[in-house]
Amino acid sequence: MTDKELLIAKSIIEYEPIFLPLFNQLRKENIPVGISEYLLAIKTIQARIELKDLERVQRFLCLVWVKSSEEQIIFNEKFEDLVKPELEKRLQEANEPSSTDHKDSQNQTKKDKKPSITSRSSSDLSSEQEPIKLRFRQRYNLIPRLPITRREMTEIWRNLRVVKREGVPEDLDVAGTINQICKVGFFLRPVLQPRRQNQVKLVLLIDHQGSMTPFDLLIEALQESIEKSGLLNKTSIYYFHNCPRSYLFTQPNLSKPYPLEEILSQEAHNNNVIIISDAGAARRTYNRERLSQTKRFIAQLRRYTYRYGWLNPVPQFQWKITTAEDIAQFIPMYPLNREGLNDLVKILLGHPFPAGVSLNGKNP
Repeated sequence: MTDKELLIAKSIIEYEPIFLPLFNQLRKENIPVGISEYLLAIKTIQARIELKDLERVQRFLCLVWVKSSEEQIIFNEKFEDLVKPELEKRLQEANEPSSTDHKDSQNQTKKDKKPSITSRSSSDLSSEQEPIKLRFRQRYNLIPRLPITRREMTEIWRNLRVVKREGVPEDLDVAGTINQICKVGFFLRPVLQPRRQNQVKLVLLIDHQGSMTPFDLLIEALQESIEKSGLLNKTSIYYFHNCPRSYLFTQPNLSKPYPLEEILSQEAHNNNVIIISDAGAARRTYNRERLSQTKRFIAQLRRYTYRYGWLNPVPQFQWKITTAEDIAQFIPMYPLNREGLNDLVKILLGHPFPAGVSLNGKNP
């Protein structure tokens, strides 16, 4: 470990009792603050901000962790309850030793003036060399845990199968061979038939950057699970920002655009389409323009396929009073967990849409 990494690790441990309780409380209040934002705040405070400047610390954390006025109210309350008392206590403890150290130095000076009669015992020396016991610190696991594992996703994707015989005849057709023997009267040659192959074609439309950045790890795991399930060569991936518009992009950095209509006609025709986006739920926003644009896109998509659905990485209880809640009224939307992915695969296999989900008031 380098000196810089060691310094960062020490700062995380040192500031853990101060800021981690606030971080956990904000997450309990459903404020979307992630581990990366927590670590960024700790590094910045350690490098540039003095803890004694309470107002500056509060302003900085609010800037990094808070996205709306409602969240700011919750943040200020939690900061006053959790962080401010701890910081004031530490500053007070830091100031107290100065007076006691002065007294100790005076006492030590007086003692030094007295002649030393007895030498210090070895037991006294060993006791002074014992390490100071630090107060108990609760251990936290900062390794992110996904709502669904890669193995679980892979197992679910393997259920997405539409098997048909296609290609070069290679498998033995037992029934056909028997029928031939009955017709001819003797065995002439085996009758062959094409092998069964999965005919599923998958098109992923992934919302990237912005509010979807905290879910990059989950989306990467989803793509890896598709590869392990055997659907890699049957999957096309395109990217967009917020909602699909006139162009989709082949690169995650939203470069190399292709016309939306061209992609839908070539890739989505009679195939399975999955949209992956928070639909405004990550930041708890409601955007009418995003809603109307998404509705126009779904109407355009329906001209090519009826097998489509939406995966939302944000938990379902956080969709309320956001654009996601209204979008879920006209497209099957499921949270990106085990139950949600199972339900989505059923939709792609031809199961009916959930009751009440329709673009025009009637299920397709």
